[in-house]
Amino acid sequence: AEGIDDKTWEFHLRAGDYSKWFRHQIRDKDLARETAEAEKDRKLSAEESRKRVLDAVRRRYTAPATAPEG
Repeated sequence: AEGIDDKTWEFHLRAGDYSKWFRHQIRDKDLARETAEAEKDRKLSAEESRKRVLDAVRRRYTAPATAPEG
């Protein structure tokens, strides 16, 4: 999502490419479902939809920070 211009992002977003990729390549149906909601919401700007998809990915695939022991 980062580093992709808005026109390219929206082209793939409206084609449903991101949810398809999450469903079939990553095999994460929940992430695909959440992404599909952003893909269908025509009111979202490129920035808003990108944030929504990135937030969903980060919630699932970023480990929580841990405090150093000691």
